[in-house]
Amino acid sequence: MQEKRREKRIPINIKLSVSDLYTGDSTIADMSSPIEVTDISAKGIGFVSEAILPVGFVFIANIELDRELPQIITDVRIIRSSAIDDSHYQYGCEFVSISPRVSKMLDDFEKQINAD
Repeated sequence: MQEKRREKRIPINIKLSVSDLYTGDSTIADMSSPIEVTDISAKGIGFVSEAILPVGFVFIANIELDRELPQIITDVRIIRSSAIDDSHYQYGCEFVSISPRVSKMLDDFEKQINAD
């Protein structure tokens, strides 16, 4: 995938579940779509899913980087998608809003990963 992020990607393997997607005027409820987060940056996440998810929709993500760190709970907007094969899709997402505290936590996590 061509690099489009403004921030450095941190490879990661986290499993999440998307149940509701929404935009300003519509909602897709009770999807129960598992996703596997492949990378994270201060601006967003990349993930793979078997579900076809619409670009422009938003979901709430609960991200646990490490058991020692607080969970990140934030809205994430899907900004691009591409088919990997017949049953898997790669997505790029941006954080809709993220606090300076969470941004610092992501920076610290990256430093920890690079030090290991």
